Amino acid sequence: MAADDLTRRKFIIDTDAGIDDAQAILMCLAASDVEVVALTTVKGNATAAQVTSNLLRLLKAADRLEIPIYRGCEDMLLGWEKPDEYNYHGKDGFGDVPDPDPPSRDRIQAKHAVQALIDITKQYPGEISLVALGPLTNISMAIRMDNQFGSRLKDCFIMGGNYKGEGNVTPSGEFNFYSDPEAAYIVLNSLGCPITLTCWELCLDCFFPWKVHEELRSFPSAKCELMKTLELAIVAECKKEYREYEMADEMAMACALDNDVITKSHDVYATVELHGHMTRGQMVVDWRKVLARKPNVRLVVEMDKVMLKKMLLKAFED
Repeated sequence: MAADDLTRRKFIIDTDAGIDDAQAILMCLAASDVEVVALTTVKGNATAAQVTSNLLRLLKAADRLEIPIYRGCEDMLLGWEKPDEYNYHGKDGFGDVPDPDPPSRDRIQAKHAVQALIDITKQYPGEISLVALGPLTNISMAIRMDNQFGSRLKDCFIMGGNYKGEGNVTPSGEFNFYSDPEAAYIVLNSLGCPITLTCWELCLDCFFPWKVHEELRSFPSAKCELMKTLELAIVAECKKEYREYEMADEMAMACALDNDVITKSHDVYATVELHGHMTRGQMVVDWRKVLARKPNVRLVVEMDKVMLKKMLLKAFED
């Protein structure tokens, strides 16, 4: 093992690899002080099987196919199926743009992602930062299979939830939490390690002009070319509907990479509504401490956009 492998921070990224996941992962791969020890896949933007293919395609463009990929859960805890109108990144999560030269699927690890999460945290107790970019099904299953799982994590960074009750798939539900509310409930209430949460409202507040997106796609790299190919049709539609360039998973990754990007946060108790007819999947924040529960998340509400932009640019510079 090289000396720098001993000093680099160790990350596991749990993902349902849509296009924003891909950009977040590239941000992480560009961080010289981080070792991505595993990528685990979960159903969300696409099936877990398709997500593994998406990751192979991404890692090939980044010349990082040595990173192990573990396929995870293909069903939400209660078996919810995503309607077609929620296919924001295409049915395959990657803009429905076929891969003309896909890497061999032999590179995908035989071990299930949930078991990999458990085993890797046993191998590196107290060292793993877990970055969760999709529904929390895999992580909730790891908690149920091993109640010490969370205690072995260094920390966890999650993109999901909505602290003002503003939804993007229902009036009050954010996609990742709404896709598997029971999993989100289990993770927030039972993981047990420090959790940093970036919610949907932060994505709406921390936007960029479209010229920043154009700058990000201006580099002559294979990574940049892949992203332009995948999102060509999607970006064209988004520019018609949205005046700003909004991101999601990149926010959680930025927080994981550099705590200084967080300019305002609150330590609060947050949980997830499971039974409401209109509010199932909504995150509930106990702002007034009515429930008298200890804080379980650090809720990020403002970020340094200059730092965030620098991280994004670094992902595509070479």
